[in-house]
Amino acid sequence: MLHELTITVDDTVYKTLKPMIEQQTIGPLLYDFIQSRTKEQPIPNITLLRGTLHQIDTSDIREEDDRFL
Repeated sequence: MLHELTITVDDTVYKTLKPMIEQQTIGPLLYDFIQSRTKEQPIPNITLLRGTLHQIDTSDIREEDDRFL
């Protein structure tokens, strides 16, 4: 069963998606996106993470006000 869905997006997203809608290729894109987002992410075993804190890249730590949103 098909349903119609209306979404509001900014100009950049609209310009990117419009050709996909016209070519009717947006369905597979949305399907793949949903499939990749709805898979349960396994919770890592804590024993695998022990001792890895020193491996975190801290070279780009900035104050919250300095971050680009």
